[in-house]
Amino acid sequence: MPPLAILALPAHLHWLPIIIFLITYILIAIESGRGNHLDRTASAFCGAVVMVFAGVVSLDAAYTAISWNTIVFLLGIMILVAHFQIAHFFDWIAARVAAVAKTPFQFLVLLIFTTGILAAFFVNDTVCLMFTPIVLAVTERLRLPKLPYLVALATSANIGSVMSVTGNPQNALVGVTAHFTFLEFIVHLAPVALLGLLLDVALLAFIFRRQLARSPSLEHQPEHPIAVNRKLLAKSIIAAIFVLTLWFLNFAFALAAAAAGALILIIGRVKSENIYRRVNWELLLFFAALFVVMQGFENSGAVSYFISFFEPGLRGSVSSQLFSVSGTMLVLSNLVSNVPAVILVRPLLASFGNSHFLWLTVASTSTLAGNATPISSVANLIVLQQAAWKTKINFWEFTRVGLVVTIATTLLAIAILALESHFFPGM
Repeated sequence: MPPLAILALPAHLHWLPIIIFLITYILIAIESGRGNHLDRTASAFCGAVVMVFAGVVSLDAAYTAISWNTIVFLLGIMILVAHFQIAHFFDWIAARVAAVAKTPFQFLVLLIFTTGILAAFFVNDTVCLMFTPIVLAVTERLRLPKLPYLVALATSANIGSVMSVTGNPQNALVGVTAHFTFLEFIVHLAPVALLGLLLDVALLAFIFRRQLARSPSLEHQPEHPIAVNRKLLAKSIIAAIFVLTLWFLNFAFALAAAAAGALILIIGRVKSENIYRRVNWELLLFFAALFVVMQGFENSGAVSYFISFFEPGLRGSVSSQLFSVSGTMLVLSNLVSNVPAVILVRPLLASFGNSHFLWLTVASTSTLAGNATPISSVANLIVLQQAAWKTKINFWEFTRVGLVVTIATTLLAIAILALESHFFPGM
């Protein structure tokens, strides 16, 4: 083992990987623009390299630690979504929402449900990336306050993405790890997402009631037509139906997504470089590096030590399991982000007989935890960073709303999953 190898210290905690992990996440938290030239992806990549160089994780173990099924799955979906972007599908949806709404409250409701449902199938980060400039343009044109609608965009994208394995990276990881079928995932978590979106409407309408009440009526506003590439949109829909069909037939998620990506590349007849520019390669590298960093952190023993505080609850009744898993994921997701949190609990859940049920809890609560603060999810950061050139939303402005939404929707998820466990006791 190299000279920088893990040091054996009391309490079975190895401090070298813990220090590497903490430095990596401090760099990820402060990012570039705050006295640090490294962005989130570069910080994770450097952390992964140091983990290997220090002997915490061997090079072969680093390759094994990366969930290539998850990476391939995300890549296939990104290729498909890129074709929908080029066809101006998302622009058309946003324009129609703005045209249909007659009051500020109606626009809030339509934005939340449109964003939430699209996020379930097109990945929450992508929907936020596409919708933020449109929400800014619409609110400016209609003289609406930006804060309520930007917060609505971020929170509803996270909540709606709970519904499906295609909604966010952590759901993809759960689906691949726990071997869920596409339909099984939707059946169990659609109620959490749909009722969560309804609760999001109620909470945001109440919290921002004064801003909404002072906003002008949206009637008689001119409509801005969007030129949709109908031929490419039709082909993209065919590819989307193709991937959904493969999932319904229980093909592997990664294989089906890659097949759909290959199909649309062939029939879409879009120059490949236009697609490559829209694939989030940085996000793929970020997650690949995180798998290695989290493997090193797991090797330190710190994760087992932390989870041991919640483990008694995991050995108890269904209710205590729900609260223990939810509590674990809420804390972990806001400490290390939701994808790393899911990676960390994978070994623990494998030892439980009802692990499928617990995985559903992990998927829902790790995603809902992403609404707590601006840095709790990539979707939040996308919205706030893109909106920064038009309006500034500080940490507290978002967090005071995000914490309320997170706690309320998490309690709702626990209640729904507890009810489902009564009717599906074998899970």
